[in-house]
Amino acid sequence: MKGCLICGRFSQAHHLMFAEPSAMGMKSGDNWAVPLCADHHTELHSYGDEKTWWDLQGVDPIKWCEQFGQEE
Repeated sequence: MKGCLICGRFSQAHHLMFAEPSAMGMKSGDNWAVPLCADHHTELHSYGDEKTWWDLQGVDPIKWCEQFGQEE
């Protein structure tokens, strides 16, 4: 697993909730998982609106998955 997309620290997988809209509340596939440290993972879930949170961070997690997600 790569470092956190926000700060580079040790990370855990976060499955993008909006990557597969047809999943209807279920976790998206591992191909839509991005690295986030525990602090940013918690912050994202606490924020509530995932798309807005990513916009505020200036990171496009969909683009990251498409570019780097298959390297693991």
